[in-house]
Amino acid sequence: MKRVPFPVIQVAKEFDPEAIEFVFRHFEGFIASLSRVDCTDEYGNTYSQVDDDLRYQAEIALFNAISGFQFREPPDEFV
Repeated sequence: MKRVPFPVIQVAKEFDPEAIEFVFRHFEGFIASLSRVDCTDEYGNTYSQVDDDLRYQAEIALFNAISGFQFREPPDEFV
């Protein structure tokens, strides 16, 4: 999985709309996969769909993670 570039995280933490949108687009598929629920129709067919409430809660959690991200100095042996 590709990572969000560090400069984008720095700017997103300052609530830059474009940077936040970049982060949300980056995690869009992951959030959708976590927000899927199985449903059964009146004919007994089972299908999977994205639950909008779960997706919304995951997006709120991501936004809170961005705003609460704490930067620290990397260890000396960090490459």
